[in-house]
Amino acid sequence: MVFSEELLVEKFISESVVVDPFTPISKAVGLMREKNAYEIFTCIGDKIGTVTVRDILRAKSLAGIKVESLLNFVPKIPADANLLQAAKIMSEYRLRSLPIVKKNEIIGKIDIKAIVINVKDSALGNIRASKIMTSTPTTISVGEKSSKAREIMLRRKFDHLPVVRDKRLIGIITSTQIVFNLMADLGSEKYTMGVPSTINPFDYPVEAVMSTHTLRCYPQSSIGEVAKSMLEQDLSYCLVTIDDEIHGIITYRDFASLISAERDRIEAPIYIIGLPEDPFEAEAAKIKFIRLIKSLNRFLPPIMEAKSIIKSSSPDKQRRRYEVTVNIRTSKRSYNYSSEGWDLPIIYDEISKAVKKMAAQRREIKRKKRGIFSSE
Repeated sequence: MVFSEELLVEKFISESVVVDPFTPISKAVGLMREKNAYEIFTCIGDKIGTVTVRDILRAKSLAGIKVESLLNFVPKIPADANLLQAAKIMSEYRLRSLPIVKKNEIIGKIDIKAIVINVKDSALGNIRASKIMTSTPTTISVGEKSSKAREIMLRRKFDHLPVVRDKRLIGIITSTQIVFNLMADLGSEKYTMGVPSTINPFDYPVEAVMSTHTLRCYPQSSIGEVAKSMLEQDLSYCLVTIDDEIHGIITYRDFASLISAERDRIEAPIYIIGLPEDPFEAEAAKIKFIRLIKSLNRFLPPIMEAKSIIKSSSPDKQRRRYEVTVNIRTSKRSYNYSSEGWDLPIIYDEISKAVKKMAAQRREIKRKKRGIFSSE
């Protein structure tokens, strides 16, 4: 998928739930559940505050609590901002959406699903699930109380907790399930009345709240396939498994982090010429090339300069074919390699393997020469 124009936030505006800061939190939860929203927004002066499901999870009782008591102020973003900029802010602040403001009024939100959609349709979608997943995620055993699941989520700052029996996956409990399902036995009118103090919904066992249907993928699955499944099933996670053994988890935040990852400083100048117009394909090329240089930095002589030249053509006038040339100049010698194909991330993976192989072969030749000289 090639975008001839810059991806702007205004193209992806979706409806947001906006409430008064003095709204009872129990009523806000009702609105969130009705709209299937993870967060609500409110205006206080010229600032924008948000309350997320995880913020609500902090409250042991919702009775008598107003929205303002759980507020966190968040950055607001104009409609003409770049989608990549929005992704970086969401990743930094651990948010699933940002309020879009025009003339000090919230006109909607940019949801992290927009980022997932564009990753799915870009060259980044070819990356394997194992490359972005959180490995060996924290789990909870069947029979434990929801209060323990809540405590783990708050302490570890995440929203998804796989449920296991004898280390085998049997379900998943999320912060949204806890907040929404703990109020499931209350009539809709009672959302405006708060939770009775005699009820301690966190005493429910996790299996009473969890979902037994879990979205799964293999470590070698592409994140494009993962994104497609998450969007189609309207789920905010995907468990990376082999049989019923959990190897990792992918959430919305991993997609935002993928294109906004903080890069370690590399002293050598890095040049990439001929980046694609599609900002997601361009970001994929940057990420892959910088990772290549960082990995080579560990065993090559000091890198003085790294350059990558990308040439593209469209023989069938639909897909673009790329020819990539890489030149890495170290303090002792230069490494040159080129490859071509349809997918930039795959091309850079091939170049990475080839350059590492060349460097390893040259080290082995030098080692053998030193061995010959020392034996004479």
